Amino acid sequence: MNWDDFRIISAICKTGSFARAARLLQIDETTVGRRVARIEAGLEMPLFEPADGMRRPTGGCLAILRPLQEMEAAAARIQRALRQQDYADRVFRISTVAAIAEHWLAPHLPHLLQELPELSLSIDTSDDNVEMSRWEADFALRLGRPKYGTFLMRRIGEIGFSLVRPRDLAPEAEVLAAYPQMLADTPEMLGLLSRFRGRAIRLETANLNLIRAMLDSGRGIGILPDLMVQGLLRRDDVSVTPMPITREVWLLSQPHLRNDELARRLSEWCATLFPARRDA
Repeated sequence: MNWDDFRIISAICKTGSFARAARLLQIDETTVGRRVARIEAGLEMPLFEPADGMRRPTGGCLAILRPLQEMEAAAARIQRALRQQDYADRVFRISTVAAIAEHWLAPHLPHLLQELPELSLSIDTSDDNVEMSRWEADFALRLGRPKYGTFLMRRIGEIGFSLVRPRDLAPEAEVLAAYPQMLADTPEMLGLLSRFRGRAIRLETANLNLIRAMLDSGRGIGILPDLMVQGLLRRDDVSVTPMPITREVWLLSQPHLRNDELARRLSEWCATLFPARRDA
């Protein structure tokens, strides 16, 4: 076997299909299929099996995935070292929810990018968790510890929450804002709905900026991360009460970035964004 063989195996693991692997490597799909057949014949074991329209790695393939990722990372380092425009290609993909991207990452990004001129970022704010095993992101910031996965994970902090409601408004005039039903089991929603059991939800949204706007009107009731209520603390018409509720923030990263210096600095920067709650 040679590195070209390993590149094909890696590309199929990332993309889940021969066709997408071929496009990624800019070769013919028939070439991918032929090379995989030759590799499997030489190893006398299957590396992939069809499932749900995808090519899933077998147990044997998964057994070599970590050293394969290490080889790929080493090859990438060699390639960068041989190019003058080394740093132009250092684009790390970060996936997280919109609230974290907008209120935690965005205010500090200018300083980070000035400090690390060799760094470029691509930030995805989808509410759906990316498939790290499919290489859909290099890093991911998640609220809550993942149950499993072929990635590195590290608890980097926590987010506290506060209840916001009008001070002098009749209950029937208040607007209760809450997450959609699919997010009703989150700690913050359990805390909110236990306090206002039986109260009709007048605004249902997962968009924290929209909830913040409703609370800013002085007529809404809702729970927000502590960072998002700072501007409401000096208001006379609203009450802000810290809740005994926190969410852990976990940083996920691809294993091959373990010894990458630039990736390490990005990880440490992420960790500084989530300090412990003062009243904890």
